[in-house]
Amino acid sequence: MRSPERGHSTESRYPHDPLSVDLTPMWTAERIRGLGPSTDLATAASVLDMSRSTAYKLIRRDAFPVPHFRVGTHYRIPTVPLLAALHLNLPEP
Repeated sequence: MRSPERGHSTESRYPHDPLSVDLTPMWTAERIRGLGPSTDLATAASVLDMSRSTAYKLIRRDAFPVPHFRVGTHYRIPTVPLLAALHLNLPEP
């Protein structure tokens, strides 16, 4: 017979378990503006809710949905077009 602790609960027995926390950041217009004039490709991919590998594939195919530029071996994504792509290009309050 099973003890009551071994039930099949959908809730975590450990509410502060780091593995049960959603680590995906919530991107708001203010947080995106806080990135500065440009950001790296991995961060832009996170903002656009795509994987980093998908972002690199799209960059190589010249199909990334936001204008970008290359600095040496790194890609930079301007934040103003990133906000515009998300329809968040409202003026700051």
